Amino acid sequence: MGFNSLGRIVLIDTTLGDGSTISTSGSARSLDLIDCSRSRRLVDCAHQLSQTVEDRPTDVGEVVDRARERIQQLRETGTPWWVVTAGTTMLAFCVCMQVGVEWRGWVSAALVQAASCLVGVVTGKWQMPKLFAITAQGCVAGALATALVQLGLVSPVAAAAAIAVAWLILVPLPQVIGAVSDAINADYLSANSRIASVAVAALGIVIAGAFTFMLGEVLGMEHPRLDTLPSLPWYLVIVFSALGAIANALANGGRWPLVGPAAGLGVITASVNLMLLDWAGLQTLWASSFSGVVLGAMAAFLASRTGYPRQVLALMGITGALMPGIPVFYGILQQMGGGQGGASFGSAAAISVGISTGVALGGYLMDLVRRRDPI
Repeated sequence: MGFNSLGRIVLIDTTLGDGSTISTSGSARSLDLIDCSRSRRLVDCAHQLSQTVEDRPTDVGEVVDRARERIQQLRETGTPWWVVTAGTTMLAFCVCMQVGVEWRGWVSAALVQAASCLVGVVTGKWQMPKLFAITAQGCVAGALATALVQLGLVSPVAAAAAIAVAWLILVPLPQVIGAVSDAINADYLSANSRIASVAVAALGIVIAGAFTFMLGEVLGMEHPRLDTLPSLPWYLVIVFSALGAIANALANGGRWPLVGPAAGLGVITASVNLMLLDWAGLQTLWASSFSGVVLGAMAAFLASRTGYPRQVLALMGITGALMPGIPVFYGILQQMGGGQGGASFGSAAAISVGISTGVALGGYLMDLVRRRDPI
């Protein structure tokens, strides 16, 4: 039995005792794996199909028909837009606090993210292609942050932090995780599909960035200056990592059963990352990658107990504790100041790949342990 999502196709298949295969498939356009509850229900559906093959092989055809009906029902469901908006707004607030700017930056990040989400709702109703939808959301985020500066409500530094968080949330992190995992497992077709999805989102953000920086120059916005970057105490970093993970869980269709695991993953991942950064003195890239290994192992462990796919659980830990907000923030500051932020953006991309590789390695190691000594 297997479950796979490739491009626009969702496929559930099972192999019978005589070697023949029964499968059901459909369009994945509205069946988004980021929706935590739908992912869990899909896993349950696949498990039921597998159990029927083992217990009642003669009833497989009937179960496959029910699976088709179940997938159709899931395709027609989704997380309400206001839940997504509220969750990602809270996530933006928590991530911006971890970046370390003043409180106006935290509030600005929440406002900018709320506006970006509302634009996403509109583009979704219009079924706008992903490139244009991401570009529109990124441009609105940049324009609103610029307007807040022009109105004297926030500083350019706070606006840069708000923009950085909004653009980071537009990056399809599950696709990054999935692409690395597929490449490691030699599933290159699926990996290429996910890489293309990430590339389209990145291109949309690049276009939005060019628009935002041009708008700032046209309006004569003051170049941001940052002498020191204030930081939160370690215990507050852990608290807001947990809150960020919870916010993302709710925003992506999670229910109350996911809140506890999400908070736990946020706390554990943030704690490991802080120890590697502050006590071991590792660079951010290596600290994030090793933290990803721990996160991947924990996600694999919890997946069998919660029913949620490990990619969903890993996403909670990443958004709560490992999002590369500071490199993106510095890159935007450099671009707004007339410099070159390419190195900072490249660092953020490297950190994202490192985290994804670490998550895949952690999951693999946990699978090895469980095969040798079932937990």
